[in-house]
Amino acid sequence: MTTLPTARIIDGAALAAQYRLALGDRVRAVRERGGRVRLDAVLVEAGDNSARVYAENQARTCGELGIEYRLHRITPDDESTAYDEIAGRVLLLSSDESVSAVMLHLPLPHGVDAYRVQRLIAPEKDVEGVNPANIGNIVYGRSSLAPCTALAVLKMLEWVWHTRRAEGDAVAGEGVPFLRGQRAVVVGAGDVVGKPIAVLLMRQEATVVSCNKWTAGLEDLTRSADIVIAAAGVPGLVTPEMVKPGAVVVDVGVTRIKGQDGKSRTVGDVAFAQTARVAGWISPVPGGVGPMTVAMLLHNVVEAAERRLGA
Repeated sequence: MTTLPTARIIDGAALAAQYRLALGDRVRAVRERGGRVRLDAVLVEAGDNSARVYAENQARTCGELGIEYRLHRITPDDESTAYDEIAGRVLLLSSDESVSAVMLHLPLPHGVDAYRVQRLIAPEKDVEGVNPANIGNIVYGRSSLAPCTALAVLKMLEWVWHTRRAEGDAVAGEGVPFLRGQRAVVVGAGDVVGKPIAVLLMRQEATVVSCNKWTAGLEDLTRSADIVIAAAGVPGLVTPEMVKPGAVVVDVGVTRIKGQDGKSRTVGDVAFAQTARVAGWISPVPGGVGPMTVAMLLHNVVEAAERRLGA
């Protein structure tokens, strides 16, 4: 007989669908006030089919919400001019008054530093939250467009809080930061995922420990946490022995591996089936943070349009 998981699933796909419904209403409100909601995306034709497919899916999703989508395809003449062509297009969109949201599809051609290009996106149009100015504003607690994955994690934790509160569980009350008093351990300290997640949790008054796969005593740290965020990019790094019973576990890891049958599949940083028997709440991979990250990109697109309108 198969033992069923005891943890409740944080269904990122279902939660993302709820956000999309709300975003559709916000798009209509902007239009009714004479504004436009538009996303301009730059795609470098570099032979990466996954980026092209993502752009096509993005266009379809934007269309469903009433968001205008413009894809700017660039085919560099040669490697020596690639940066100038890409940077030039990004600068043009950043300075265009009719453009409210800009993003850059990755990967970029060999020899083109994504950081150098992303820093050229105007902060108020940077809906992926990758411009260093926006990441800095997150640290200082100023209003800005947060990195999408970090924002996705925060919204998923917020949903858990609302659900627990509605069911009468003892959590922070209305009017106070919803993670006040919670201990959170973030495994992974990447510039656009781990670090921003840690800062966003701090802004909700959680006590945050930022660590990585090399941290001594990692198992003891995670086992002491009310919230474990796995963002190290190491399949199966977090095991049930590393999780306190009843803790909230959010898996940000995404890795493609080959199974014994030779077929590729997507896995996260958490040993899901085993850990779900210990945790109180857990997000799956796929179907967890991924769909919410896409929803948060669209959230930032709408927010950028609302800000331009003064809403």
